[in-house]
Amino acid sequence: MSKNDGKLKVVYIRSVANALGAGMINPFVGPYAVKELGASSSEMGWFQSMSNLSNNVMQVFWGRLSDKLGRRVPFIVFGGLIVALLWLPMLFVKTASQLVILISLQALLGSMAVPAWTALIGDLVPSSRLGRINATVNLWASVGSILATIASGAIMTAIGGSVREQIVIPIIVATACGLLSPLVMFYVREKVDKNVCEEVKKSFRKDLFDVFRVAEKSLDFIKYCTCSAIFNFFMSIAWPLFAITQVKVLKASMLEIALLSVVQGLFTIIFIGWAGRLADAVGRKPLLIFVRFSYVSVPLAYAFSPNIHVLTAIGAFWGAAAAFEQASVTTYLLDVSPEMHRGSFAAFYNLLIGTVTFFGSLIGGYLSDLTVSVYGLVLGLQIVYTVSAVGRFIGATTYFRLRETLQNRKPKMFKLSLLS
Repeated sequence: MSKNDGKLKVVYIRSVANALGAGMINPFVGPYAVKELGASSSEMGWFQSMSNLSNNVMQVFWGRLSDKLGRRVPFIVFGGLIVALLWLPMLFVKTASQLVILISLQALLGSMAVPAWTALIGDLVPSSRLGRINATVNLWASVGSILATIASGAIMTAIGGSVREQIVIPIIVATACGLLSPLVMFYVREKVDKNVCEEVKKSFRKDLFDVFRVAEKSLDFIKYCTCSAIFNFFMSIAWPLFAITQVKVLKASMLEIALLSVVQGLFTIIFIGWAGRLADAVGRKPLLIFVRFSYVSVPLAYAFSPNIHVLTAIGAFWGAAAAFEQASVTTYLLDVSPEMHRGSFAAFYNLLIGTVTFFGSLIGGYLSDLTVSVYGLVLGLQIVYTVSAVGRFIGATTYFRLRETLQNRKPKMFKLSLLS
């Protein structure tokens, strides 16, 4: 047994507990904004863009600080506690603008946990096992999220009334799970250099800018950032429209929205173990290419699905694609990040993605307002969805330029079996 196996068990537990909290409320925040607060397309654009940017803008700072201190756990703990506590005020917002501010604040302060979490997994797992371990962590997170979403949808359906009344219990449960999930991380012991704090005071500001200098010299990392930025920009154009389509076009109930999320999660669970083994056997690049082209179908399905049931059926495929995404996206990022700069590189990457998706979501929201005002709700949304789909296809083709990072691939020895 590896000396890190015990720590990995704690990572799995935290992942499940955190997913339980997120699964209780995350799938319903968008529909809540549209149905209860009357959010427009442009307001949903701000909702998506501000949450994306806020979640990523401080990550370079937090990631570099985590690297310098050699500590991951404090950032994961405090970030998780902040996110949990900021669910409760959602019950009291009166407008979509207030919800945007709240979610942005939650994302901004909670972002300290993200680069530390990614770096911790990289610290604990050798590169040859990263695909499988990432997949396993995400598998258990998916299990927790699905169970929570099913429970949340059932609770809201049983309660009835306004959406605000329906989400009271899910928010309370999400807060409780969110408060508990970071605490288990105290069982992960980290070695601390007593002299490191003084060193941080002397060199932190300089080293923060050094992150960009080091990143510029990492060609594989720059290529990956470029491909991801192009794809995610066009992907985010469609994000503000999903909740509007679910609520206003397809007339989906909160339970049906929950089932859409659950179906995707179930198929992620079914495929994620296989995807992890595949990432460590045949490489990360083929999986990345498959995932990106698969996601071209998302805006097209939302544009033309006649009802929520068709969308849910197609969602099974997206769930499978998500399994391959979870096994390859972070794994590739860790592969192309220098070991001593993993937290910083993860933060830099997330800042880039947060920035491009900020603009993508805003453009999608305002473009949708324009097209809907001219062509009506359905056709107006379809036009923007088509723009997103074409852009996603173009972005997906850029992934062919990436170098495969997995060493000693053994595709002939790998058994393509879902049951192995």
